[in-house]
Amino acid sequence: MAGGLQFTHVAGYHASVIIKSILFGLPSKAKTSHIPWSTYTAPELAQVGLSEAEARKAHGDRLEVARFDYHHNDRALAERKSKGLIKVMVVKGRPVGVSVVGHQAGELVALWSMAIANNMKMSQVAAMVAPYPTISEMNKRVAGAYFSPRLFDSPRVKQVVRFVQRWLP
Repeated sequence: MAGGLQFTHVAGYHASVIIKSILFGLPSKAKTSHIPWSTYTAPELAQVGLSEAEARKAHGDRLEVARFDYHHNDRALAERKSKGLIKVMVVKGRPVGVSVVGHQAGELVALWSMAIANNMKMSQVAAMVAPYPTISEMNKRVAGAYFSPRLFDSPRVKQVVRFVQRWLP
């Protein structure tokens, strides 16, 4: 037993690290920052990487938090499972932690595990195309929510919005 996180998926991950080292002679070391956990309650809870409190402690003012509420997702509304949220902790444009509470939280957190494991940027998550209407579309939408303040802080965008508001009824 390796200790630490006691999940079946962690045991599989540890086995892959050992196999990589023993069979292929490749240097390998187990990391934990990308290991997700899920609690299958109603609503589900899921986490990968740092929580908001941990991220604030580690990164201070460099931390940005993006969130997306389930009630803005058409599939969640159609399934009457619209209570919940995804919260992404971002430092220098890269996710360092994600918390999800709501329907299929354990499914949603998987994408963020991949993003953290591969040091992906939020722009890469925002660029994905998610089928519509799906619960998984919320991952793309929370990445978009990260960029929204930047978009609307642009002087050019503000100018275009003022123009459109002036000329359209």
